[in-house]
Amino acid sequence: MKLVKLSGLIVLLCAVSLFSTGIATAALEDWIFVDLEPFSNTKLVKHEWWTLNPGDSTLSRLPIDKVDEFEGPDGKVEFKIIDGAIVVFGTNAAKWPKAVNDIVVEGQAKFVYFLHATGWEQNGVPSYVFVMNYRDGKKEELEMISGFNSDDWCHDDAALQDDNSVWGWVMKEGGPCGHAGLITTKWENPRPDIWIETIDILSLELGSVPIIPAITLGEATLDVDPVGKLSVTWGSLKDSRGF
Repeated sequence: MKLVKLSGLIVLLCAVSLFSTGIATAALEDWIFVDLEPFSNTKLVKHEWWTLNPGDSTLSRLPIDKVDEFEGPDGKVEFKIIDGAIVVFGTNAAKWPKAVNDIVVEGQAKFVYFLHATGWEQNGVPSYVFVMNYRDGKKEELEMISGFNSDDWCHDDAALQDDNSVWGWVMKEGGPCGHAGLITTKWENPRPDIWIETIDILSLELGSVPIIPAITLGEATLDVDPVGKLSVTWGSLKDSRGF
């Protein structure tokens, strides 16, 4: 019995060492989906996303409540689609918030992929911004410019100048234009070894009304809480070893 208890204690001490030094972390994943549901403020099915009034929208044809592949600038990108999205302020639809802050990420990522578009547009100037907030208090920003890396959702035939942005999804039916699309933009993280805690979406209060149905992390790992993991390890050992 003493030998069993001793071996259990050795396993526990190894676990403590691994978690305290940070060696034990989540495995690198091709895709990790940022959970937008707690921040979603519009609906895609049986609603006009830009007003929230009952009605039809091309975006209702998205693969709702599924994970699916979308076109990306250098291959397919997976996004998780819900019956909802984040919409922020534009002067053409002023009911929406001017910022949606603290979208939880809590992970490391080499790339962040945004699925997005706008209702209306403001060509040639930034009209909304994605802000990545790091654990060390620093920030990085990605400006979104109509005609460059963003566009009106009904302009799905328009060329984008940004090499990191493509029309990721296009459907030739549905209201109000009879066609529409969403853009996939890839952002390469200049600080891939630092945890991204949260993402903010900020309107620059021009005519464009941004909609963001999904965000995906590429080549990413989520945060591991050593204290939580340690308590689970200790409980498991205690139950299985009887000490």
